[in-house]
Amino acid sequence: MSECRRTVERLAPWADESLPASERAEVDRHLSACPPCRVAADSERAGRQILRACAERLREPLPPGLRTRCEALAREQAQQARRGWLRTLAPVAIVAILLVFTASTLFSLATRRSDALLAAQLTADHVKCFTMFDSPDAPSLDAGIAERQLADSYGWNVRVPPSAPQVGVQLVGARRCLYADGSIPHVMYHVNGEQVSLFMLEGVQRPPADVAVLGHRSQIWSNGGTTYVLVSSGSAGNTAAIANYMKYVMQDAH
Repeated sequence: MSECRRTVERLAPWADESLPASERAEVDRHLSACPPCRVAADSERAGRQILRACAERLREPLPPGLRTRCEALAREQAQQARRGWLRTLAPVAIVAILLVFTASTLFSLATRRSDALLAAQLTADHVKCFTMFDSPDAPSLDAGIAERQLADSYGWNVRVPPSAPQVGVQLVGARRCLYADGSIPHVMYHVNGEQVSLFMLEGVQRPPADVAVLGHRSQIWSNGGTTYVLVSSGSAGNTAAIANYMKYVMQDAH
């Protein structure tokens, strides 16, 4: 498990080919023997390929005043510095801030416009969370407890579909996952032996979609000002059946 965690933490520089050769070799060795991490690696690499292909089309100008504020901050740091080497970091700080802002803006825009990229990003989170935090014999989690955990820990007032033994649905966890625009609730299920994730994007409206990417299937739909993404490794029919159960529960909530 610790090796999976170390590998996942290094996937971004691995996909960018910026890892030192020795570390890249370690990641490659692990990926060759670990299918879940390989799926996450494929997602990371696919996301970057999409961004590179769409970068010019999605590029937007920096918000007015951002460069000026960065330069002013750098000058202030330089004036306060007592050692020469600190002053040399100021231009680097400007570049780093601009690069981070531009990259996050591009990824956010691309995710909003592409169902495939959204599905790939959430599939990677699905694989990562089940690899790190799940076990086949995980006990059922009460939906009310999951809702309180999300509310107390992250301030989210959301409805969590409960376990439904009659259709093989078992609620096993509720977490927070990163998303292009921040963080979102991630609810984890076992469904007839399958690992299934339900992600909730509050304040987002998207048209319905059924997307196959990275060996998984994602059902996307919106209801009551929230977009839901169900990620499963099952067939289209099974995924649709699970999504119908979730939609029924969430429709009742609204």
